[in-house]
Amino acid sequence: MDQSVLVAFDFDQTICDNNTDVVVQQLLPTSLISKEIQDLYKSSGWVIYMNKIFELLLDFVNYKQIEDAIINIPAVAGIEELLTSLKASGHEIIIISDSNSVFVGHWLKNRKLDHVISHVFTNPAHFDIAGRLWVHPYHMQHACSLSAINLCKGQILMDYIQERRKQGKNFKRIIYIGDGKNDLCPILRLSETDLACPRKNYALEDQLNKLSDSALMKAKIVFWHNGIDLRHSLEEIVKFSQ
Repeated sequence: MDQSVLVAFDFDQTICDNNTDVVVQQLLPTSLISKEIQDLYKSSGWVIYMNKIFELLLDFVNYKQIEDAIINIPAVAGIEELLTSLKASGHEIIIISDSNSVFVGHWLKNRKLDHVISHVFTNPAHFDIAGRLWVHPYHMQHACSLSAINLCKGQILMDYIQERRKQGKNFKRIIYIGDGKNDLCPILRLSETDLACPRKNYALEDQLNKLSDSALMKAKIVFWHNGIDLRHSLEEIVKFSQ
């Protein structure tokens, strides 16, 4: 019987120990982020807001400085070892992130972790010839009120599980590991045999505490601070190779 597990990770504040968009935004003098620009987030969404930030950044930094800011973000303690151990144990790892493909891809490649991840689902991005970064929505959705219009993590997770099932891959268990508000949707879609792993003292924990109906949460909840204690908890449930 197949004992492999699908482990879905968020990226910001879950694998890398900061928010990639915020780190890059800090390269820009705060005086240039006017109220009009700040209001873009509320009126048009995070992707539109960040594209405006990237436009402004073009006058202050080049693409190399942006990439360096990303690779200098530290990993959550113990998370790199957890990722490689999960992969070595035959489990499948995906990332579902509202960051973008340039940031996630560059960070993983720099740490030689890109080969550990089966698939990264995130907003596609690219640098143009002038060195400006452009980010595009992963998709546009209106069905899920828990998620941003540009990316529903729950739908992505369910679609991936269905796709792998069609390919003949049936996972024994699904584990979802995250920290933010947009990680609530995927963990509410998990079953009783699955694990939901919210990072302690982050927004996802608050979202769980605010649930009006606790019965909506079917999966077992495993809180964690870093990759070290998370591995200890997972070892009680998931098979790791020695």
